[in-house]
Amino acid sequence: MENFDNAIHYGPNDAGASTLSIAIVVLTILLGSWLFGALYGIIANYFKGK
Repeated sequence: MENFDNAIHYGPNDAGASTLSIAIVVLTILLGSWLFGALYGIIANYFKGK
């Protein structure tokens, strides 16, 4: 009898990650990077004007 190998029988739901949680993480990363770029642009324009 063969032993059960977790590396072979592993799926995304084994970690408790649902489609909704993955989508929320991806959207949060995209929104965060967009906000960082927008804030950087505002600060850069402020100092360029001075």
